[in-house]
Amino acid sequence: MQFDFKRMLKYEYNVGDKDQKIRYGAGSFAILLSMFLGSVPLLLLGIALLVSGYTHFCPIYAGLGKTTADPNGQKACCAGEAGQKVQPPSCCGHEHETHSS
Repeated sequence: MQFDFKRMLKYEYNVGDKDQKIRYGAGSFAILLSMFLGSVPLLLLGIALLVSGYTHFCPIYAGLGKTTADPNGQKACCAGEAGQKVQPPSCCGHEHETHSS
């Protein structure tokens, strides 16, 4: 696998919801731990994890061409098995706008 520096600088949504939650937890833990240990690198790592979770963008994922985001750009509640779209209103109970032709 080759690292692409040009792609790393291009913003794209590549951090999914589950990955975002993990980044929030790990980042918060790293920041808290850095306060007790007085470690600046650990503090910076925690901040980087929180920012990448908040923005849904990881430059390392972009450089490697990896993504944990849903390829359809839909929230998990509106996706069916294997990423197939479920017809509303049965998908998640939310009201969805339907367009008639």
